[in-house]
Amino acid sequence: MDTFRFSFSWGSSLAAVISCSLCSGAKVVTIENDSLEVAISLQGAELQSIRAKESDTEYLWQGDPEFWERRAIVMFPVNVAFRDWKFTHQGETYEMPFLGLVESGAFKRLRRSNRDEAILEYQNTKEDLERYPFPFRFQIRFSLKGSTLTHEILVENKGTETMYFALGGHPGFRTPLDGGKTRGDYQISFSKKLDVDRIEIEANLQQNSRIPYLNNEDSIALDDPRVPNSGMFQNSMAARRIGVGFKGKTPYVTLSLEDFPNVNMWTPEGMPFVCIEPMLGHHDHIDASYKISEKACVVSLEGGQSGRYRFSIEVNEAVPGP
Repeated sequence: MDTFRFSFSWGSSLAAVISCSLCSGAKVVTIENDSLEVAISLQGAELQSIRAKESDTEYLWQGDPEFWERRAIVMFPVNVAFRDWKFTHQGETYEMPFLGLVESGAFKRLRRSNRDEAILEYQNTKEDLERYPFPFRFQIRFSLKGSTLTHEILVENKGTETMYFALGGHPGFRTPLDGGKTRGDYQISFSKKLDVDRIEIEANLQQNSRIPYLNNEDSIALDDPRVPNSGMFQNSMAARRIGVGFKGKTPYVTLSLEDFPNVNMWTPEGMPFVCIEPMLGHHDHIDASYKISEKACVVSLEGGQSGRYRFSIEVNEAVPGP
């Protein structure tokens, strides 16, 4: 993603950020345990809050529209965008909205949910089938265990032909936390040292160029000149745990990719958040075929089949400030 504003005052009040409306008035459900309280909107199944109880600290970005009004988008059946916002299938052309079909869809909470879990479900509408000719059921189980929030996503192909799709999460995490420290006090951390280039992302699409990125390093500061305003995409990411935290310290929040092979990291200059985006599939390519069956950015499910995909977010509220 690459649409944003650049102005930010590090002295601005956190209360002004938190006061933003929760997903335009949509109903919000809450789950909790002894460690965390988590709020989720039924509009798009989008996280609204991840609050640690002991310290009363909010870790999720709170959607200030001055910078980026969303918090934790769920992307399906595309990761961000297809080339020219469209694809073809069996000779027909379909327009695919930015971020896909479920990001603002009306989910319902299933009754078998418990205090520390919520199971939210979305089934395709008639309008969805006009944009995407594959009937589907989409379900997310949010569950808490200790200081870890797990997302388990079910994608079911309710049709008889092969379905092609991408899937991704897009949670944003606060930088700064309370205290008003500058961007340079924060870093993205990796669970192993990496010696990798990154695939260039421009206008939401993979380009043909690769850019030097990490040189046997396991972290990168947010003010490092190698951090672009577009994403830092890694295909087949070797470091399976990616953290956000204070420079030189254990991350205060860590995302485990688990069943998601790819990841994008997005933290534009001057923005008070870091997005860690687990991806099944990835951004479309600038030269990609329009035929969805030929796109490298999607995966497939046979008719009547389903797949389950997990990622998790772990909070470490014991990390002291900088």
